[in-house]
Amino acid sequence: MKKILITGATGFIGRNLIERLKRNGGVEIIAVDRNWRSSDTDNSIFDGVEKVELNASDFCHLTERIKHRDIDTFFHLAWSGVNGTDKKDYRIQLSNSMAACEAVESAAEMGCNRFVFVGSADEYEFDEMPDARFHPYSHSKIYGISKYAAEVIGKIMASKSEIEFVSALLTLTYGCGNRTNVLPNMIIRNTLANKPISLIKGDNYFDMIYIDEAVKGIITVAEQGIDKESYYIGHDDLKTFKNTVLDICRALGSSIELRFGEYPDVDDALDYSKIDRTKLYRDTGYVCDYPFEKGIRQTYDWLKNVESW
Repeated sequence: MKKILITGATGFIGRNLIERLKRNGGVEIIAVDRNWRSSDTDNSIFDGVEKVELNASDFCHLTERIKHRDIDTFFHLAWSGVNGTDKKDYRIQLSNSMAACEAVESAAEMGCNRFVFVGSADEYEFDEMPDARFHPYSHSKIYGISKYAAEVIGKIMASKSEIEFVSALLTLTYGCGNRTNVLPNMIIRNTLANKPISLIKGDNYFDMIYIDEAVKGIITVAEQGIDKESYYIGHDDLKTFKNTVLDICRALGSSIELRFGEYPDVDDALDYSKIDRTKLYRDTGYVCDYPFEKGIRQTYDWLKNVESW
């Protein structure tokens, strides 16, 4: 990869992806985001990066705003409503799918060689036949099926345009820069506040990865992934949700009260047995192996410093 384009450049994944690519060296980066704030522009991560401000709803105009026609790889990360109530909003999620398809179309028009779609493990919930018995999925799964639709339509469009398309499907990703209330952050915040935490029983399997694992996995998929393949970026050896919580607390030295079973286990929890969790290793040799305790401690130190306690 010599010249790349990244949408969603200032997001949690985007910033870390750019930082990693710059550290690897030898690449020219065009970064697209909807709102380049002064804090982003002044950040050293974006030094030497060509910045383009454009809303995802205007991705049909990408070829007008970006004159490069020698881009090797197009990374599509832009996606609104990844947390909270917006994750359930079908208008937001379907508009994300539309923007992703327009990004593929623009990539083809710009002569890109390869399109890298950064999706979600939530997509695995929906690989079903249309006449299968309907399951009452939670409304937040609207996010997952919108990602899945964008990926499938994107592959079809890429095939027609004769460009390569690969997908990196991330499981829950945590680490420095993620301010949302993902599981490690929730436990860290309750630990700092010395408050008990109410949880599900937690017998279902669960997976999460540190940001370094996610970014290295995305780059590996971009460089070595087989055309039209989708790769789960996560761990092969899984723990239950309950054991994950206990391991986080051990890494933190936390003694907060863990109230397991105050909420019921979800009926539509992700079935990891349906996921080929070793495909990425078989095709590229990459495994997620960042030290668990190190990732938790780094996240703790960062979150403690950026929030008031």
